[in-house]
Amino acid sequence: MLEFYGLTAATALAPLVALPAITSSAGASGFAAVVLGQTLGAAAAVVVLMGWGLVGAHAVAVRRDSPVELQEVYWTSLFTRLAVAAVVLPVVGLIAFLVAPSHAAVVVLAAVGSGLVGLTSSWYFTGLGRSGLVALYETLPQVAVSVLGSVALWSGMPLIGFPVLTIVANVLAVVLAFVRLRGDRATRTVPGPRAIGTSLREQSGLILSSLAAYAWTGFSVTLVATVSPASLALFAALYRVQLLGRALLFPFKNALQSWVSGGADEDRPARTRTAVLVTVAAGVLVAVGMAVLTPLLDGVVFSGTIEVGFGQASAMAVSLVVVSMSLAFSAYVLVPGGLTRIIVTSTVAGAVVGVPLLLAGANWAGAVGASLAILLTELVVLGSAFVLWKLMRRRFTGPAS
Repeated sequence: MLEFYGLTAATALAPLVALPAITSSAGASGFAAVVLGQTLGAAAAVVVLMGWGLVGAHAVAVRRDSPVELQEVYWTSLFTRLAVAAVVLPVVGLIAFLVAPSHAAVVVLAAVGSGLVGLTSSWYFTGLGRSGLVALYETLPQVAVSVLGSVALWSGMPLIGFPVLTIVANVLAVVLAFVRLRGDRATRTVPGPRAIGTSLREQSGLILSSLAAYAWTGFSVTLVATVSPASLALFAALYRVQLLGRALLFPFKNALQSWVSGGADEDRPARTRTAVLVTVAAGVLVAVGMAVLTPLLDGVVFSGTIEVGFGQASAMAVSLVVVSMSLAFSAYVLVPGGLTRIIVTSTVAGAVVGVPLLLAGANWAGAVGASLAILLTELVVLGSAFVLWKLMRRRFTGPAS
């Protein structure tokens, strides 16, 4: 778990290296353009990833002893996601161009570059328990683009060069992972159109769930921009730090989901309890860190162009605790139990509640109001998932249980 945490933390922290270079070379408007493009691209990545980030590690962990089945999972996932990316990435590029308030080319390229993350193989390496492969094929390219991009920006490179480097790094990560995972002819299973269509149908619920969740998280920057443009820079800063906080929670989910799913049946309840406690404890620590450190480091991270107060940071940070609870419940209880329908239903409920809440909150109190709306929405998602789970358990076990 520590190995996965260190690698994911490095990947998550890497973009922060570039923030001072971006804000100092292009100001708050350039920073907002990059974040806007990244948020749109992250939505595209959600579609391209097709839910493999949620269920993939579990699917690989239970097939570790079958090379043929592992290859079938990898090739089906890769080809299906490539087909989806061929449609989604041009669409998100067009949307980015239409909504960009400034630096249109930067927004478009940042969106496409972030969308390519959906082709990641990190979930596969995680299911195998191979943290070294995550380091080689995922962490190193991300760290390299942040460091090289920062140096280049400080040296006078135009802002548009940063998303170009991001595209190069993400494509390189996909190609290197493919070279490692493509297997030999004896185990290689290249899916045909029918298998790709079947995979799309099977993953459609998870795609819907991920997009619904993204409606009040990733698209929050775009929504705030429509009703409270004066709050955009501050909210983009809060969102970027909160996104880092979310990323710091995923190593626990990645390592522990494989640990829970790969254990013997009699050990699973104890492992599940341990995994939930560890992940929620991490959520509390990350939330406290965001609330305390963001106001202290805003002058460094944002080059003095954006100031973040303790109350503003806290309003966004508290939601990370709820996120850790939802992440633990979904990864360790619902997914191993085959209850992904509950995840879909609860996240759709979150989208229905969250989007109007976010618009109202941003209109009422700017960045703080939008942050509180995200917190309330996360509570709705967690609460509805838990209630549905309890009802389903009662249905199958009877009132006496």
